[in-house]
Amino acid sequence: MTRLLARHLALLYLCVIGGTASAVPASAGHAAACVAALKGREALLTATLKGGAPVEPELFRVVRSGFTFIGRQYLAGVREAEARQLLEAAERDFAALAPDGRKLRQAECLREGEQLYSQSTAFERSLITSAAERRVKRMKSR
Repeated sequence: MTRLLARHLALLYLCVIGGTASAVPASAGHAAACVAALKGREALLTATLKGGAPVEPELFRVVRSGFTFIGRQYLAGVREAEARQLLEAAERDFAALAPDGRKLRQAECLREGEQLYSQSTAFERSLITSAAERRVKRMKSR
């Protein structure tokens, strides 16, 4: 996910709920692992989309799930610097997985992201959906 979109989503959440937190929640590592996995899937789908394949609905679900994980962790108190460090470590771990392990993690994280999205409030879903739509639109235009 781009840092700019993550910041915009985070700022919107901050405007709504305010507050700060000082400790990284235990779920942050898992969320970072899922965002890393979903970013990997996003890259593959984007390349496929540019090749003309009709993968936009799947790409949208992947991007939306990634934003859902990011938003949930922001609400739990993870801030940008912490999130960036966690994501960098998670991306290294993801790259070290065997191809079958990467595919399995991507599928599990997509399912979990969709479940988290369905449990989000209407306001959260609208923020996440808008961010995902903008990202997919940019991907299509590149």
